[in-house]
Amino acid sequence: MRRGSLKGYSGSINRVVKIKGERMEYFINGSPDMTFEEALRDSWPWEDRDKKTKVRIVSDTGEDVTKSTLVSHEGTVLVEFIS
Repeated sequence: MRRGSLKGYSGSINRVVKIKGERMEYFINGSPDMTFEEALRDSWPWEDRDKKTKVRIVSDTGEDVTKSTLVSHEGTVLVEFIS
């Protein structure tokens, strides 16, 4: 699917996230216009980590997608926890 091909779609989008350096994958979801950060906080998959922790979300190419919409990137993204 090409970027932007979900224009007008109002359902929920699922994306896969991983903690940088770990193998386990998690699903987050949200509306197409939600940012990765908003969707991550709404679908927070880690009970052992504070939901208010600062994060940086990057694509497999290293692009920061934290404030990008879910529809703007496909594929697995990596979550970096910032102390």
